[in-house]
Amino acid sequence: MLPLSFGKTLRIAGSRTAAILAICVLTTLTITLTVAQKVMDHEKTAALDVHARRVLEHAGHVAEQSASILRKALQLDTVPCSREDLEQLRVLSFESRFVRDVMRLEGASVACSAAWGRMKQPFPLPVAHHGIAPYRFWRDVNTSPVGHVRADITAHGAVAVVTAPGAFDDAGLADPHIKTLVTSRDGSYVFRSFGGAEFSASGHAATTVRYVVSHCHAQRLICVVESSPQMWLWSVSWPLLVALTGLGTLAGAGVGITVNSLVRRRAAMGAQLQRAIEHGAIRVVYQPIRMLKDRRLVGVEALARWTDATGQNIPPDRFIPLAENLGLLDALTRSVLRTTFSELGERLRSDEPFYVSVNVNSEEIISGQFRSYLHGLCLEHRIPASRVALEVTERSTANYAGLTAAFQEMRDAGYRVMIDDFGTGYSNFAYLAALPLDAIKMDRAFTRAIGSESLASAVIPGIVSIATAMRVTLIVEGIETEDQAQYLSTLHPEARGQGWLLGRPATVRELPAH
Repeated sequence: MLPLSFGKTLRIAGSRTAAILAICVLTTLTITLTVAQKVMDHEKTAALDVHARRVLEHAGHVAEQSASILRKALQLDTVPCSREDLEQLRVLSFESRFVRDVMRLEGASVACSAAWGRMKQPFPLPVAHHGIAPYRFWRDVNTSPVGHVRADITAHGAVAVVTAPGAFDDAGLADPHIKTLVTSRDGSYVFRSFGGAEFSASGHAATTVRYVVSHCHAQRLICVVESSPQMWLWSVSWPLLVALTGLGTLAGAGVGITVNSLVRRRAAMGAQLQRAIEHGAIRVVYQPIRMLKDRRLVGVEALARWTDATGQNIPPDRFIPLAENLGLLDALTRSVLRTTFSELGERLRSDEPFYVSVNVNSEEIISGQFRSYLHGLCLEHRIPASRVALEVTERSTANYAGLTAAFQEMRDAGYRVMIDDFGTGYSNFAYLAALPLDAIKMDRAFTRAIGSESLASAVIPGIVSIATAMRVTLIVEGIETEDQAQYLSTLHPEARGQGWLLGRPATVRELPAH
């Protein structure tokens, strides 16, 4: 039987794996179906847009031909409703398949028409439903003196045309799911409506619709509004929905397996890192710090290095954040200090003016326990506090009150205190100037900019002026070329530097004597 603790660990790991897989499958499936729905919506809207433009073009032809016939009828010089006049009106009515009849009006009544001849008694029309000067419009009214033959009428002055009921038969309006409105430009009047849900006179659907497009004619004061109801994946094709669900589930499972693998790898890496710290397997290399004016070695920066169980070198920008996230940063710093003091102890105890610089987190230096540990370690190895420098990044200097007190205590005890990566944080210079410091380290980003016209290069003289005004040592990181070293040495003769030009990180055995 497995030990209880191990069995519990397996259950926790299994639950976490199941949760990750479930979340990834649900998320990926949701994304897959959502994207598929969006694609279908786009295709439906695009098809509706093409259809609306075709209907608008057709409606434009109907309007143009109706207006042309009205204009020609008004220009006739025949006696209204005479035999000759009616013959001319019949000729005009045959000019367009969109017009069924041409009428002569007397006031608000029809006096004669090409189809019915002269009325024995003019039959009245209702009040016009809409007007766009110089035209008046009726929709679905009786156009016959002998029966209920209903159609649309457009009038101009004393002439009117009856629109053929089949005027829009060629406009592609067969789809019953599409609701089509031919409206006035302001949407206040509907000339024609076809299919779909019921619309109000303003052109708005009485029921909720999903896809809506509208276009207006460039010359005529008409628009076309089209809509169709929401089309859902499952209402279009069940096989497609099943296929997409299967695809999304498989993809989600694949993502879940990958994520779970990364989580487990990260957890395994964290466990390896913890074991490495506990067993002293964190190596330390030392990068030389030299005076720029004469290249004299004055100190080194201790840098942590870690090789995992597979023999792979893990870069500090990966394992240090991991240590911080896992709450191992304090243990990592202490491991580096122990190794550093053990390896460099003899040199740090000598009369040589040589020091070692160690990176610490702001919370660590504020911690009384850490300070006590450092004091005890220095006593154990008989290393003077003056040979130890503590570097705190500018990005972690938010707690100024706590840092000020901690810095002062460390300086009173003889330690050197520095701000690392100066210029890359968000600190107010006034606050930094108030901190009890021994040195500031200019970030390598500024060094790389030397010789260029970038803003970073222009900032360097300002950083030198700040160091001079604060009466602290300036240490420049990332010096890789002789031109950079010469420029900085000329700008600030007492500056110190580190970088590949001045010495690469080396083991204690490879570290130069001077």
